[in-house]
Amino acid sequence: MSDKEEQEEIPLRRILVPLDGSEWSFRAARYAIKIAMMAKAEIVSVHAVVSLPTTAYANVHAGALVPRYIEEAKKEAQKWFDEIDAIAKKAAVVRLSTEIILDVFSAVDALITYAERNNLDLIVIGTKGRTGLKKFVLGSVASGVISHAKCPVLVVR
Repeated sequence: MSDKEEQEEIPLRRILVPLDGSEWSFRAARYAIKIAMMAKAEIVSVHAVVSLPTTAYANVHAGALVPRYIEEAKKEAQKWFDEIDAIAKKAAVVRLSTEIILDVFSAVDALITYAERNNLDLIVIGTKGRTGLKKFVLGSVASGVISHAKCPVLVVR
């Protein structure tokens, strides 16, 4: 590496932190907050609400189920966002934005697309999500994000 390359700073203005309610995602968020403090960066936290399988839509009662599913997902995500907001405020990270991405077929695709469209500089993600599958060292969403993201990805465990 040349001296010029060593001196070139990589901008770190916006950090994406996907939340799914798992302890792993909260660990990633706490780590991202520490990075944001040092870099004076903004935290952008998102939750992707994956669409119900098509078999649920075929059910006669699905008309009531889908809106309730979305509303419950939004309420749950808001609780997570509030928790992260409180941690960020204690750490003096004042720039925090949150967003819920609805009607997602693939959490991986949604996160990657969101990061690209919003010019995020780093994705900080937990190793595992809410799937509860402990046999996997790395969760499928984290693995997919690592494989396909165009920006750097930091995996926290």
